[in-house]
Amino acid sequence: MGFYMGISVLNTPGPACDEFIAHTPNSKLEHLPAWSFMIQQTFGHKSYYLVARDGDDVQGVLPLVQIKSRLFGNRMVSQAFSNYGGPLARNPLALNALYERAVELATENGCESIEFRNVDPMPFDLHVRTDKITMYLPLAPDPDALWKSLKSEIRNRVRKAEKARISVSDGGPELLDAFYSVWTVRMRQLGTPCYPKRLFQGIIDAFAGNTRIFLVYLGQLVIGGAFVYCYNGLVQMRWVATLTEHNYLSPNVLLYWAVINHYCLADASCFDFGRSTVGSTQHEFKRRWGAQAIQLNYQYWSAPGKELSLATPDNPKYSKKVEIWKKLPLWMTRLVGPYISRSLP
Repeated sequence: MGFYMGISVLNTPGPACDEFIAHTPNSKLEHLPAWSFMIQQTFGHKSYYLVARDGDDVQGVLPLVQIKSRLFGNRMVSQAFSNYGGPLARNPLALNALYERAVELATENGCESIEFRNVDPMPFDLHVRTDKITMYLPLAPDPDALWKSLKSEIRNRVRKAEKARISVSDGGPELLDAFYSVWTVRMRQLGTPCYPKRLFQGIIDAFAGNTRIFLVYLGQLVIGGAFVYCYNGLVQMRWVATLTEHNYLSPNVLLYWAVINHYCLADASCFDFGRSTVGSTQHEFKRRWGAQAIQLNYQYWSAPGKELSLATPDNPKYSKKVEIWKKLPLWMTRLVGPYISRSLP
């Protein structure tokens, strides 16, 4: 295996990588070094942020986080706690060098696999997972123009929520407790261990200018919320939940529209509805907004002699555990969930 002399592991965030990422197509907030170091500080997972250089010029980056767990094994992920990742490279030489160094690091650290959360697949002989998509909706500077382009079904459901006196507010870290309260309720209903609140606080601290929280109310009662961030014009509706007993009033539709309206006025260019399984009810909900499917190509390197095993909620081996989790008391899922989810990035 070749070794590119320009590959190094970044020890601290620096402006050179930030500048490269800001001007590279398809880059995401999670590609920034600050995301990797935030994960390392929050969870203690080791970050290997690879940088390819030609002299002093950055030619590519590859964020890697090592996740070691008794339950789910020893693996690397690019990028952890994100829908996106994989390498950003200006040329094939930098791409090859980053990939080869990633494999070397995984081998040196006894990792069983590397997960690259790519949009566009890399040209390597790897296992590819294509059951996940994201959904993009182009935004307009004038939200009224976008509103008129929406299907009448969506507009009617927004009006229904407004007639029920449902309202939306937005802000910063002062809304985190309320958001986390409703989000953890929904995660328990889905049978999914919740992330610790400190993950959301870490994102806010690292990316204060990019992050916003939206809450939806029925009177004074918070019945839903969304944790959103925006980078280079791309708005990611990253975590969102509403209390299901109020869904007949369509608070989720009003919440989505409030976020879309806000970022139209902020001159963002595209709204990312988030990752979905092809053909799921989530996929159908997002399609009704006129959003277009973007194929995700998650690729996996496996260590020689190791069988690839994906720790996903829809993996049949975890189905019984998911059903048990749904029946646990809420307080217990909030207490135990963060210890499990730190290994489910």
